[in-house]
Amino acid sequence: MKINKRFQILCATMHQKDFSKIKEMNINSDILYANQSDSTWYKKKAIDGYIAEMITTQTRGSGNNRNIALMYATADICLLADDDVTYYDGYEDKIMSAFGRHPEADMIIFNLDSNSADRKVEKITSERKLHFWNRNPYGSVRVAFRLNSQRKYNIWFSNLLGAGSKYGSGEDTLFINEFRKKGKVYLCCEKLGMVDFSSSTWFKGYDEKYFFNQGAKIAAINPKFKYVLYLYYSIKMTPKGQNFIKNIRCMRLGFQDYMSS
Repeated sequence: MKINKRFQILCATMHQKDFSKIKEMNINSDILYANQSDSTWYKKKAIDGYIAEMITTQTRGSGNNRNIALMYATADICLLADDDVTYYDGYEDKIMSAFGRHPEADMIIFNLDSNSADRKVEKITSERKLHFWNRNPYGSVRVAFRLNSQRKYNIWFSNLLGAGSKYGSGEDTLFINEFRKKGKVYLCCEKLGMVDFSSSTWFKGYDEKYFFNQGAKIAAINPKFKYVLYLYYSIKMTPKGQNFIKNIRCMRLGFQDYMSS
């Protein structure tokens, strides 16, 4: 079953001057860019029958940027995006059909391909509901949601977590978890596009800062299970030759720093 409701991509980007990213990303739908730069302006343009908007601000931090996109969003179904994703043809139909199959869903998480052998994207292998006991390794750029659910549950991105913020990651996990706690989240096997991991604004390897940020994320999302999660992340993410005990200490420092902030 396919639903006929308006669809819109909400894309976080930086230092854009025009809409040239639309071609690079293979966009064939309405799109709203939240653009962080050194000035403030707004543009709206019709391109190939679709509406493209760009809200440019001098704010910093990925959480702030995504929240600006949420404030300006107008579609029934919205897809979160970064400008390093190239979409496959038919992505809108896949998303709208999935919401048609699951009219009770507030959010649906999809598959993406990765261009990096070192940074794989967790693959969804079956279409199912995401429960609180399931792992949540999914980034925001594979997330579509009902805008009225986001408004109803009053769910926004953290300004403390994420690229450009004090703690460099975790805002997307927290956003998904809030939807999972307050509404219904589903997983879908459909692939929407390819994400380019050749450069990153926050991931610089599994260093001390990475594990410090993981500790802050644990404090924000699952403080009751901190010791289990310290052990899990230290074993899973510690490269060969590194001391995982040191990484546990870094996570503990990040946890304590977040709790005292």
